[in-house]
Amino acid sequence: MEITLTLSDELVRKLHQLPNPDEFVSEAIVRAFNTYVFQTASRPSKWARIVQRVQNDPVHLDGYSEQFKQDIREFRNHFTLMHDK
Repeated sequence: MEITLTLSDELVRKLHQLPNPDEFVSEAIVRAFNTYVFQTASRPSKWARIVQRVQNDPVHLDGYSEQFKQDIREFRNHFTLMHDK
């Protein structure tokens, strides 16, 4: 697979001086991914953020917060997957 990157002129000159620039870039990217902590893993999901918002500020529900919390409890207590039946 090919990809086009925009690099500074200085980086391009240094890459062209290497004996195998493609291999160098590939290995550098692999090393970077091995040490990179992806932000999506630490960020709560959309649903987790909604639950947090409801728990922290039930005013958003305009009087439906108790019913909503009861619905959440019922769903959590009775949730099963098809293969669990």
